[in-house]
Amino acid sequence: MGIVVAAFVVLVVLVCGCLCAGGFLLDEPGSDPVAGEPWVVPDDGWTAPTTRAPIPERSGPAASTPSKQPITRPTSGPAPVTVVYEVTGSGTADIAYYDAESDLMHVDGATLPWRTTIRTNGQTRVMVEATGPDINNATPIDCTVTITGVGRPVVIKEQGYYGISCAPE
Repeated sequence: MGIVVAAFVVLVVLVCGCLCAGGFLLDEPGSDPVAGEPWVVPDDGWTAPTTRAPIPERSGPAASTPSKQPITRPTSGPAPVTVVYEVTGSGTADIAYYDAESDLMHVDGATLPWRTTIRTNGQTRVMVEATGPDINNATPIDCTVTITGVGRPVVIKEQGYYGISCAPE
């Protein structure tokens, strides 16, 4: 059995050696690959602009009014629940909150501190979120939601930088 294995190994070594030697003998001298000229796309007539386009000026801060008039009391039924939304910090922030009819209201560029109160039937969504004007110069922004009128008062407070959201769980 050992002689058969040894003969097989010798045969494999001879075949590999012959293939390597044949490769050297068949290789032509001077056949090294040479890089050719790069392929160039014909000019399509476009030239790069020499000056930058002007950057539009940003107008002053917009008035901090909601995108539409918020509803502070439900249009049908009683309103036993009072919700106070507050956002504190410095400067301005873009604020979004749910009004008494669960419509999402947006107040862009609101001066901080900001506060609004709604009365609702308790079946609506309650949430306020605020985003600062510049993520690169983030300043502390805090939000508070206070819910009173049914059971124990609920106060949700969150602290953050640049963006914050307050909502009951």
